[in-house]
Amino acid sequence: MRLDGGAQGGDRQAADGRAGLLEELSPGLYLVRAQNSARIPYAHSLLALGDQNLLVDTGTGLDVLRRLRRSHRIHLVLNSHYHRDHNFGNWLFRGVPILAHVRDAPMLNSLAVYFRKMGILGRPDEREIRRFTMTFIPHRQGPRVRPFRGGDLFDLGGPVLEAVHLPGHSPGHCGFFHRDSRTLFSADICPDAFGPWYGHACSSAEDFASSIDRIIRLGPSRLVPAHSGPVDQDIAGILRRYQARIEERDRYIREVLRAPATLDELVRRHPIYGARIGALKLPFRFWEEVMVRKHIARLRSRGLVRKAGNRLVSV
Repeated sequence: MRLDGGAQGGDRQAADGRAGLLEELSPGLYLVRAQNSARIPYAHSLLALGDQNLLVDTGTGLDVLRRLRRSHRIHLVLNSHYHRDHNFGNWLFRGVPILAHVRDAPMLNSLAVYFRKMGILGRPDEREIRRFTMTFIPHRQGPRVRPFRGGDLFDLGGPVLEAVHLPGHSPGHCGFFHRDSRTLFSADICPDAFGPWYGHACSSAEDFASSIDRIIRLGPSRLVPAHSGPVDQDIAGILRRYQARIEERDRYIREVLRAPATLDELVRRHPIYGARIGALKLPFRFWEEVMVRKHIARLRSRGLVRKAGNRLVSV
């Protein structure tokens, strides 16, 4: 099923042929395909149709969201987490209740809290990061976001969704589970080549790994990530291989640090993103540094890396 109408003139935001496609996952439950094949700064949404209609995330693109509003009245919006590629369209839903996990709602309601949780305050490049963040996804403040908690059920007379707290990517990152079809919208636990991502100060590699374990225990028959297509084969195996990248990054950093290096020298080796184009530019430069710092903290806590003057070295 496709939403009526298409992008026109200035409303077009890199729309592609599948943008706005409603892909049925189960009766009444749909994946809303995002613009630009859901590559950042866009993300797929989940739509549950019933007596009233529920939308998870508003990062599909403004044109897609406007078409969705014309074809379906939305009564409730849930945000999977505070990252702006998942909620930049919240402002289109004024008058509609918008909820996010209690640990992420403050970042959605305040740019000051958002930047503090990013971890940019006091950095030499703070102004540059602020400017990039506000221009990469132009900011328009949405309605005030109210909190929910993990385990809350959302029943609007159609598919019932359960909030599953899956922290790590962000403190309040959540998936949404439809038990009847065993479908999990996993948001940014997205087993693609880019992740796992834990590149803000409030992110956690350890929590990310634990959240993957939780999904495997939950045993969904279909995984629906926000930046790639649904997965319905070998979900546990795919997630285990995805999770293993965290330890692989640890091992690579230890290998690099067989020769002592400063943190800056280590970051310039790109242990997270390798030779990815743009690795020296924002946002990769900032994400790389934050994630490398987290790995160094992990390795030092295990006694696998130590300080040697102003340098780091493997033990």
